[in-house]
Amino acid sequence: MDNGIERRAGDDFYKKLYQIAIPIALQSLIMAALNMTDQLMVGQLGDVAIASVGMSSKIYSVISVLLAGLAAGLSIYAAQYWGRRDVRTITQLLGMTLSLGLIVSLLFTGVVYLNPEWSLGLFTTDTRVMEEGAIFLKLSALSYVPIMLTMIYSAVLRSTGHVKYPMYVSLIVVILNVGLNYLLIFGNLGFPKLGLAGAAIGTCIARVVECLLIIGAVYRFRLPGAAGFRYLFSYHKPLARKFYLTTYPIVLTELVWVLGETAYAVIYSRMGTTEMTAMTITFPLQGLSIGLLTGLSGAAGVLVGNRLGAGEHAIARDYARRLIRVGIFLSVGLGLAIAALAPLYASAFAITNAAHELAVHVIWVFAAFMWVKVANMIIAGGILQSGGDSKFVFKMESAATWLIGVPLGLLLSLVWKQPLFWVYFFLSLEEVVRFGIGLMRFRSGKWIQNLTGQSTGQTSA
Repeated sequence: MDNGIERRAGDDFYKKLYQIAIPIALQSLIMAALNMTDQLMVGQLGDVAIASVGMSSKIYSVISVLLAGLAAGLSIYAAQYWGRRDVRTITQLLGMTLSLGLIVSLLFTGVVYLNPEWSLGLFTTDTRVMEEGAIFLKLSALSYVPIMLTMIYSAVLRSTGHVKYPMYVSLIVVILNVGLNYLLIFGNLGFPKLGLAGAAIGTCIARVVECLLIIGAVYRFRLPGAAGFRYLFSYHKPLARKFYLTTYPIVLTELVWVLGETAYAVIYSRMGTTEMTAMTITFPLQGLSIGLLTGLSGAAGVLVGNRLGAGEHAIARDYARRLIRVGIFLSVGLGLAIAALAPLYASAFAITNAAHELAVHVIWVFAAFMWVKVANMIIAGGILQSGGDSKFVFKMESAATWLIGVPLGLLLSLVWKQPLFWVYFFLSLEEVVRFGIGLMRFRSGKWIQNLTGQSTGQTSA
C-alpha cells in the first residue's frame, strides 16, 4: 500500500469503526443483557427451570443460525452493492432472502409447536426438563417468523450503514421484555403467576413488537429495503444464482456450528443435570461478553465489504488488519475482567454449591480463550465472508468442529470420564486451530473478490 492510501485509510478507519461498530455492539449488548435478565429471572425458579430454558434455547439456536446464515449472505452482497449505491439490486436481494427465510421459519414453527416434548427429547433424557420446558418451547415457537423478519431487515440496515435504527429498537424491546417477565413470571401487579410460560409469552410479544418497529422504520424513513411488493420480489436469475452460490455455504457453516454446539450440549447434559446447569448459566455471560465486541465483526463485514465493492482492495486489506489488532487487544482486557467477576456472577443464581463451583471454572476457561474467539469472529465471520470466501470458511469450520471438537468432547466426557472443567478446556482448543487456518487464509489474499461484477482495474489479491 502506498503512503497516500495508507494515510487515507488511517484517517477514515477509526471514524467509520466508531460509527458502525458502536451501534452494532450496543445492540448485541442490549440483546445479550435481555438474555441474561431472562436467565436471572428464570433462575429464581430453580435448577430444572434453568436447564429447561437451556435446552429450549438449543432448539431455537438451530433456526437462529439458519436465518443468520441467510442474513449474513444478504449482508455480504448488500455491503458491496452499497459501495456502488445500487439500492435496486439490494432490494432484489432482500426479496430473495425473505422468501427463503419465510420457508425456514414456518417449517420450524410448525414442527416445534406441534411436537415440543419430542423436540426437547432430542437433547435431553431428563423427563422433568422435558415436561417443564415443553410449554416454554411451544409458546416460543410463535416468535420464529417475527424474529426472521427482524434479522433480515436489520442485516440490510447494518450493511448500508443505518445501524442506529436496530439499536434503538432493541433498547425498546429489552425494556418491554423485562417488564413483561416481571409481570408474568412472578405474577406481580395483579397479573397471573405463569412461571416459564410467562417468560415465553413475554418474549413472544416483545419479538412481534421488535419486528413491527424495524419494518415500520424502514418504510417510514424510506431506508434501503423500502420497496413495493412488485420490486421486492422481482427476481434477476443471474443475480439469484450468484447469491445462492455464495449464501448456501454460509448457511451450511452456521448449521455445522449449531450442530456442533448441540453436540456439546448433549455431551454436557449426559454428564449430569448439575453440569448442564453450570454450563447453561454461563451462556448469557458469554453472549454478553462476545456481544460487547461483535460490533467489530459487523464492522468488518460492512467496512471491508464496502471497499471491496468500490474496488479499493488495498484499503480493504488495511482495514481488515486494523480490525484484527483492535479485536485482540480489547478482548484480552475484557477476558481479565470476566475472570475476576466470575464468582460474583455465579452467585446471582439460586443453584447448588456444586453447580456454582463448576460455573466459575467454566467462566475462567472462557475468559482465557476469549481473545481467540473474538479474532475468529472478525476473521472468518467478518473479513473472509465480506469477500465471498464462504466455501473456504465452511470447510474450515466443519473440520475444526467435527474432526477435532466433537470427537475430543466425546472421548473426554464419555470414555475418559473427565470433569467439566477439562472437557470445556480441551474443546476450546479448536478455536486455536481455527485462528491459525483463518489467519493464513487472510494473509494469502485469496479471499478478496468484488461480488458486484464491476472492475476498477485492481487485482483481486
